Amino acid sequence: MRRHVTRLLLLGLLVVFSLSVFAKVTITASVWSWDVEKYKKIVSEFNKYYPDIEVVLVVNEPDVNGFLTARVSAKQLLPDVVVQSWEALPYPVSQGWIYPIDEFLKNDADLKHMPLALRQSFVYNGKTYALPERLHFQGIVMNLDLLKKLNLQAPKYEAFTVNIFKTYLRKATTREYSGINHLWDFDNVEAAVLSKDTTFWGFNPKKWEFELATGGWLPAIKLQKELKGVPGLVSDDLKNDELRNKGELDDYQKKFGKDADAFRESKVLMGLHGTWDWSWVRTLPWNLDYYPMPFEPQVGQRIPVHVNYAFMTSTTKYPKEAFAFLRFLTYDPRGVVARLKIDVANGEENGRLIDWFVPATMHPDVIKYFDSLKIPNGVKWMLKNLDKAVRVDMWKTVPGWDQATWDVIFPVSEKVRRGEVQTETVAVETQEKANKIIKDAWSDFSKKLTEVEKKFPEIRKQVEGK
Repeated sequence: MRRHVTRLLLLGLLVVFSLSVFAKVTITASVWSWDVEKYKKIVSEFNKYYPDIEVVLVVNEPDVNGFLTARVSAKQLLPDVVVQSWEALPYPVSQGWIYPIDEFLKNDADLKHMPLALRQSFVYNGKTYALPERLHFQGIVMNLDLLKKLNLQAPKYEAFTVNIFKTYLRKATTREYSGINHLWDFDNVEAAVLSKDTTFWGFNPKKWEFELATGGWLPAIKLQKELKGVPGLVSDDLKNDELRNKGELDDYQKKFGKDADAFRESKVLMGLHGTWDWSWVRTLPWNLDYYPMPFEPQVGQRIPVHVNYAFMTSTTKYPKEAFAFLRFLTYDPRGVVARLKIDVANGEENGRLIDWFVPATMHPDVIKYFDSLKIPNGVKWMLKNLDKAVRVDMWKTVPGWDQATWDVIFPVSEKVRRGEVQTETVAVETQEKANKIIKDAWSDFSKKLTEVEKKFPEIRKQVEGK
């Protein structure tokens, strides 16, 4: 009798075990090679909440779009989730490789903490093809030690206007010091701050066209030229490779020293840098903070951000499970905080965290934990004001962007910087040429997208075996 009961118990346990094994779903997620070990830890955190979803990691080398193309060409399965990308999204969308996720976003209370401007970045024809995975703020690194030495009060983030910016740069420009290290790309980024309607390079994302003549481009160029016109204000403008190649000292070396790195040596008040430069910014030997780009009060504060994104592929066999992982990575506060804790565990140097990232959500739990990190207070302030963010990395989402900017606008911008042409005389003609490229590229993309939308139901039937 006892043997019979024991056999029944063992049989029952085997049945339960078998059911649990068969109930487990396996999905794949592609990550960068340098992030594999980190994402193993993230998967472990994910499995605390979703123990029945196994996540297998694959490496998306050499780049996301190239990786997907190679997989399709080799007739290999696509990963269920692509963890992070900073490449042009229109390409995989136009190929039909991405799963629109709007069905999973409905009535999700946590989604409201992600600013609408960020969510809408990856929407085409009313469908959401990706979610922000992490952000980078583009701003100003402020030398707090030099600020104190110059008897200047640290400005408030919300009061860092163009006038304050210019005043501090001028006061910091002396025989010994300079105001800022460089202004490369300053005008393009500032164009997103000096207008309520335009973003990077004076592009209006609502109208889907450049407004060089009426947007933020002209005032940004004017500001840049004004700053460059102050002798010694921009330290890197004092460099002259032609003189150095002759073995002569240029103005930079005469001012700061033959082998000087003026910014690192605390002889420059501000640096134009994004948070992506943290790996070396954190090594600077002086007290620092990050400030938002300077704004005009009549326009209001606008915080330039770059947005890396993640998405699900259209051929995933398990869309619900794939979305659970995608959500965990992007705006689920449990997942975002878990990821931050993993970075914190990597340690710190000189009182600064070695690794961290800017989340794409303002969820209270995320804000609270982010506030505890040993990172610049200005970055914490910018996350709390993420609703004022404006995207500047438009090349990731606008078809034809590179051709319009680098082939048309950039050459004109260079002539403007050299003083060969006046911005007012070339703005209209330049924007017309650039907008034609954008219009034609969108027309081509739209046709492909229409076909993709038609085929998507059929793709899903094949994947689901219906």
